[in-house]
Amino acid sequence: MIEKITLIDSLISLFYIVVILLLIRLTKPDKSEVFSKYYSSFFVLKIFLAIFFVLIHSYYYKGGDTFLYFAGGQFFLDQFKASPVHFINILSSSSEELFNIAYTDTFNIFSAIRSNNVLFLSKIIGILSIFTNGQYLATSILFTLITAIGIWKLYVTLCKLHPKLYKLFAVGVLFYPSVGIWGSGILKDPLTFAAVGFIFSATYNLLKKRKILFSVISIFISIYLCFILKPYILYTFIPAMLFWVQGKAVNKNSSPLTKYVLTPILVPIFLGGAYLFLQQVSDGAGKYSLDNVQSVAEGFHSWHSYLAETRNQSGYSLGDVEFTLQGVLLKAPEAFFVAYFRPFIIGDVRNVATLFEAIQSLILLILSIYVFIKVGIFKSFKLILSNADVRAFMLFAVIFGITVGLTSYNFGALSRYKIPGVPFYVASISIIYYLGYLKPKKGYS
Repeated sequence: MIEKITLIDSLISLFYIVVILLLIRLTKPDKSEVFSKYYSSFFVLKIFLAIFFVLIHSYYYKGGDTFLYFAGGQFFLDQFKASPVHFINILSSSSEELFNIAYTDTFNIFSAIRSNNVLFLSKIIGILSIFTNGQYLATSILFTLITAIGIWKLYVTLCKLHPKLYKLFAVGVLFYPSVGIWGSGILKDPLTFAAVGFIFSATYNLLKKRKILFSVISIFISIYLCFILKPYILYTFIPAMLFWVQGKAVNKNSSPLTKYVLTPILVPIFLGGAYLFLQQVSDGAGKYSLDNVQSVAEGFHSWHSYLAETRNQSGYSLGDVEFTLQGVLLKAPEAFFVAYFRPFIIGDVRNVATLFEAIQSLILLILSIYVFIKVGIFKSFKLILSNADVRAFMLFAVIFGITVGLTSYNFGALSRYKIPGVPFYVASISIIYYLGYLKPKKGYS
């Protein structure tokens, strides 16, 4: 069912917007932090993006997964209304364990929300719907603002690492158009993107030995969210974070002797830990397990190719892909390029949404070329290898970009799937530009 914006929905949404604006004013960070200037504008923008997301899905696309998740949320809202006492038990139950549900008007949707990820997100939306009287726009605004906290955490952490780059980071994290749009609304993507931000921020706190208990809890909850909704994000992000921690630990103990002692010890430990962690994630990831990579990729390819042919959606092809190490490596450069620098304005665009994405991709390509020319190819790669931040961020951005590029085969889906990788790619080239060109030229400290 496609949800339309009703008068009651508008009034409830207006109430929450006023409350949110007051909270933004009350919780604004210390003005001494240069990045705090974007705090209010970012969260206000997220309100508008949530509204925009609702409008385009209700009146332009007239469909989408967002309505499935919201319908699932209404099912759980009805369960709460029918029996508030048993609601906690219902929330903690799997689809197979939900024996005592009430047969309400929304019961028919139950058969469509039995997969773990849809069921999980439906429960979250059901909880939020309690506070919005089950209104789509109001629930979308609340969900968007909650997930925006994780995105802000990601931005703040980058700024703490490289304070002089706060403006460039703001463009890549807070105000990058497609990241902003697909990081809003009732979808899995905003929640998993926020989880990435929380993991990154909490890992930084642990490195600084601050908020240890809170950070550990935050990491576990965020990993759990990704594991349920999009476990493939963990396959690349957790190893990148461990690689980052190892790099920061070695840099902190910068004496040559310490480096030579620590590196041979830490690298095998982190690699072994990453392997064991990923194996555990894979074993419980169902269709997203590492053993099912080929079948999932082929399924996405088939479905998105069908959409391109029958619904005028913009698709792409990488040709025949052999899911062996050699086969993936041969297609990796093209998959990476597709993820961040396509669609092309000429040849790939079939609709307004794809044109919007094509303009962004062209600008990002031009900026990337500009950075590597200004800094120099050799010096850029030297910075990637020598700087712990650039090394880890670029590693994640590249491998994640290759992953989604190999599996999406549709530019609309790709624009959503790639959003966790975009901020880290932009952060990487920003740091390269600063360290390799601006700092030496202008004598920045």
